[in-house]
Amino acid sequence: MDKRLGWADIAKGIGIILVVFAHTLVPKMRDASDTVKFIWIFIYNFHMPLFFFISGWLFERNLPRYTGKAKFIGGKARLLMLPYLVFSLLAYAVIFAAMKVPSLAGVLSGGGYGTPSVRDMVLGILFYHNHADQHLWFVYSLFIVFTVNILLPRVMKSKITLLVLVLLYVSKAFVHYPAILDYTASDLIFFSLARAMCAGGKSPVQKKPFVLMAAVVVFLAANVVYSYFYVTEMPQGVLKAVLYITRAVCSVSGIVTVCTISDYLSGTKPSSFFTRLGTYSYDIYLIHAPFLVSGLMGILLAYSPLPPYVCSAAVTVVGLILPYTISHFVIRKIPPLAFILFGMKKRA
Repeated sequence: MDKRLGWADIAKGIGIILVVFAHTLVPKMRDASDTVKFIWIFIYNFHMPLFFFISGWLFERNLPRYTGKAKFIGGKARLLMLPYLVFSLLAYAVIFAAMKVPSLAGVLSGGGYGTPSVRDMVLGILFYHNHADQHLWFVYSLFIVFTVNILLPRVMKSKITLLVLVLLYVSKAFVHYPAILDYTASDLIFFSLARAMCAGGKSPVQKKPFVLMAAVVVFLAANVVYSYFYVTEMPQGVLKAVLYITRAVCSVSGIVTVCTISDYLSGTKPSSFFTRLGTYSYDIYLIHAPFLVSGLMGILLAYSPLPPYVCSAAVTVVGLILPYTISHFVIRKIPPLAFILFGMKKRA
């Protein structure tokens, strides 16, 4: 295995564990406990930027092999937008069916779901406007980010562009962009930053203890500051912009921390576990939400006598292992199914 790809797979494995765990911290738990809310935003401050960073690094690493822009965009549409469409339709179908069952309707209503109209469903899928399956924003936004970068490969990693993207990120302290663009405004910077850092085949991680220690200190400090104000009261005006810059620093230092730790783990016994999860991270991401993890948590919180933290731990394990098992032993073994659900042309 290419060592650089090895650390990337390990980092994705760590990232997908954080994703699934964070999705167990459903609104009911966050509303009932500031501690849970703090943990939730603490994770959200860096775990998805990590995936955009890794995607940007892999894009830059493989850029010389992309022979045609139209072919590249078509391939990403198959790998990203086809699953986006399929899982969107599945989510709405489940919601329409579940809302007709009183016991399930109660759980869904408690999670903020209702019965959408056909018009709302179409708008939700096309523009990600009040989409019922909220975790699919990543797939849609990543497609947009890939498309912009293949159309403007040099521009999107220039120093001027990086500055503009930082300003775009900070502007979200004051501006709510329409639909999916609100997410993309935050995502572009981490993808482009990875490209700039890794230009010429450079690795984005350095196996130096000082680098890791510095990254951890900055990450913890910046994350605690932003998370504290998020949980208590978010200030407005200039202070809010400063906090958004703090969050960006938290994201970058968190990325460096996870990637450096992944590099240290590369080749060790625990690495195989994270690598396996990282290899299937996209499959797990698509399958685990919203119903397997958030839905199961809603049911357990409503009907189980177990403490919430026990439910969260159990659902995290289920949300990782079950999608992996289904993908590895079923979906990837059936090429037509793998194509429809994951956009895979060949059996993995």
